[in-house]
Amino acid sequence: MKKLLKVLGIIAVIFVILFVLLMLMPDSEEGTVQDDGSGLKIGNAAPDFTAQLADGSTFTLSEHSDECVFINFWATWCGPCKEEMPALQKIYDENINDFTMVCIDCKEDKKTVDSFIKESGYTFNIAYDTSGSICSLYPTDGIPYTLIVYKGRIERIFVGSADAETMYRDYRSAIKDCLGE
Repeated sequence: MKKLLKVLGIIAVIFVILFVLLMLMPDSEEGTVQDDGSGLKIGNAAPDFTAQLADGSTFTLSEHSDECVFINFWATWCGPCKEEMPALQKIYDENINDFTMVCIDCKEDKKTVDSFIKESGYTFNIAYDTSGSICSLYPTDGIPYTLIVYKGRIERIFVGSADAETMYRDYRSAIKDCLGE
């Protein structure tokens, strides 16, 4: 009886591991999904918002309707979010024409975000969403959550992350598609 329970326990552990791995797999080769289950889909109008940036200025999505807009939702406690940030900085540093980036911290206090920015040295646009009001416009089951928006419409949706080099390649490809390069 003990051997049977041991075998059943091992089988249960294997099933749990397989389930977790299946849940972590991207929905396509690029890690891009067209519907993340939240209701936002490619082709939908991107909800407008105004956010305070860490540099003291503000960002309003509708003011960038003629640009390719990269919107990233993240948090300082999110390992995958922090892992992809070098890719975001690399894209930002390229000074791409007709392109803007905003990375929105999800529901953390300004002091935590400011401390992270100071320690990391990132210079791209980082916005606060301490109340979660912007995050509620873009519901998702996980972060990092990234959208490519053009002319007010969602062009691409990414949920989750991989290493920085992979994310750079995937994001840069989506930006080139958005800009028709």
